[in-house]
Amino acid sequence: MKVLVVSPNYFPEDILSEFDGVADVVCRDMSREELLNEIGNYDAVLTRVDTTFDKHVLEKATRLKVIGTSTTGLDHIDVEDAIARGIKIFNLSGTHTVPAAELTFSLILSLVRKIPGAHSSLSSGKWNRHEFVGTELEGKTLGIIGFGRIGSRIGEYAKVFGMKIIAYDPYVDKSIVEKIGVKMVTLDDLFHNSDVITLHSFLSPETRDMINSSSISKMKKNAFLVNVSRGELVNDDDLLDALNEGKIAGAALDVFTEEPLPSNSKLTEYARTHDNLILTPHIGASTKEAVIKSAKEIVHNVKEFLVNKRSD
Repeated sequence: MKVLVVSPNYFPEDILSEFDGVADVVCRDMSREELLNEIGNYDAVLTRVDTTFDKHVLEKATRLKVIGTSTTGLDHIDVEDAIARGIKIFNLSGTHTVPAAELTFSLILSLVRKIPGAHSSLSSGKWNRHEFVGTELEGKTLGIIGFGRIGSRIGEYAKVFGMKIIAYDPYVDKSIVEKIGVKMVTLDDLFHNSDVITLHSFLSPETRDMINSSSISKMKKNAFLVNVSRGELVNDDDLLDALNEGKIAGAALDVFTEEPLPSNSKLTEYARTHDNLILTPHIGASTKEAVIKSAKEIVHNVKEFLVNKRSD
């Protein structure tokens, strides 16, 4: 059997050695054209969110038996088509909770204390302390959209900072959440009352573009927005209009509708000349610890699947 690893930087060689005696492993970053041409040669694929396995790729994957993705979300895979073709999918079960939550809170702190702008200013030889008067978190309201593993962990961090916490999640048991001191509210209430809003929802038809001109109009003018979930939750044009017009105080984005984010995108152009938009290259799960845990989980599951498949 043959295993293709299309995100080799996230699957260390010593962990891939678990395939020894089970399958031959090929580690290669591939363009979409290369993937379309070569995917038919492989029984298994290890990937991350950077590579899309849509219907066009899957129909070329005539040997493919299993996809192991080192992600929690699956919107980079046409799951329905894969299942129809008998392809098994393994994804993560909570491995990215801590790194994603820690990055989220890092971005919140960076926004409210204007850390990137202060660093850039000082690095250029200036000492303009008066330009970087920030905002305290204590006593402020944090609105969490999506109160699963990551959202609830961020709620724990916010409590330490003395923040009030409200959340919106139609799929969570409200009585359980309220027992831990988080008030569940409607989405409109969250928009109206939050000083900081952070997004942790899966991408779906209901959540796509949930941050748009209409929802932004309900927010406080001094509110901050953070997205470490999926880029498609935010309408970029509406967000940029809001930042330009001072409708919200700032935003931090780790995820984007188009990834990699083009260097000439409207978001990067704005961020080059403004300190109230922080952009990071989808690093929510990029810690040494998370990479190792994720790779071990996915490699083990795919290996066991192939072993069982071979013995059938």
